Amino acid sequence: MTGIFPKMERIDSIDLIRGIAILGILLMNVMAMAAPEIAYYVPEWFAGAGWMEHLVYILQSLLVESRFMGLFSLLFGVGLAIQSERFAARGLKPRRWIRRRLGWLLLFGLLHGFVFWGGDILTVYAVCGFFVLLLMDRPVKRLVRTGAILILMGQVALLAAFAGSLMTGENIMEIPALPYRPAEIDALRDLWTRSPARFSLNAATYLELLSAIPLTFIWHTSGVMLIGVALYRSGFFSSGRARRWALPLAGVGFVAGALVLLLRYRVGLDSSAGYSTLGMMMIPGLAMAIGYASMLVPLGGSSGLLARALRNTGKTAFTLYLGQTVVTVGLFALVAPGLWGSLGRGALWGYVLLFSIVQVVFAHRWQTRRGQGPMEALWRRLAFRRLPTA
Repeated sequence: MTGIFPKMERIDSIDLIRGIAILGILLMNVMAMAAPEIAYYVPEWFAGAGWMEHLVYILQSLLVESRFMGLFSLLFGVGLAIQSERFAARGLKPRRWIRRRLGWLLLFGLLHGFVFWGGDILTVYAVCGFFVLLLMDRPVKRLVRTGAILILMGQVALLAAFAGSLMTGENIMEIPALPYRPAEIDALRDLWTRSPARFSLNAATYLELLSAIPLTFIWHTSGVMLIGVALYRSGFFSSGRARRWALPLAGVGFVAGALVLLLRYRVGLDSSAGYSTLGMMMIPGLAMAIGYASMLVPLGGSSGLLARALRNTGKTAFTLYLGQTVVTVGLFALVAPGLWGSLGRGALWGYVLLFSIVQVVFAHRWQTRRGQGPMEALWRRLAFRRLPTA
């Protein structure tokens, strides 16, 4: 299946950015894999959380939250645009074959979410991909306008929850009573690591995420993908001139993110209103994601070992995303269940750093020796098995 498209050069900067994005995503996801779900959002989820927990949380909020997921969403849109060009170059109808690819991604996502981890994002990407296909042929300026409108639409539900929580004092977002007592953490650990109930609990968590797709995810994520398409078509990933506004935008995003963080501390990190500010952080996160991309583009063509390894990491991103779940959930739920719910942000970020090194080494060696990643190859084979070879 390797020769089904006309020879088209890969854009090195896109591979490198994707590699860094897939590693950065785990800095957030690890909290929901190795601890109660609320730990993803609240630093004082356990008794005795000290200054280190807050320091890492502040760094997470200002530099990581919504930033790497924003990068990944932008690049998913870029990927749709590139695939469309390649199918068109073969004289094929792009939408037909991209829909097949998205259909298999949807299946992978559902299996991943229901069986392994309820925080799966692949299903959201597949659903948004079907929607974006209907809009991505618009001119660049119109893509940006449409993307911005969709992103603002995605804010409506969370802003309503924020306003409602403040005005009524009700726990609209159903935040548990925090901090958890040691006995409560032990009980949760038993459920998530030793009991067959873990699968039903995980499925319930995933169904909750799926229910949010029509309310928030489809609008915000689709909007970000459309902006990714616009950036690609405007030459953002290959032209320095196209990126000259990106760093000032990132600066504005950082300041806006800091204001959202201050608001969280003001209303209470463990409050329903504080939880609702997750939506507010998505827009500063996108601005900073574009800024991150602008800084990484010039490094894309580097011949250094690290740059080559990160590009290969980006080429293996699908395999690595699924591998992050299998390894991390497997470690904390099966191999060392005593660690679940017992580590703070600092220790978990240390784990992510060590695991990131393993991922980069694995991806570089696999790409160098075998080429396409194992899950990438399977996905391609399933989606394109009936693609004409002539």
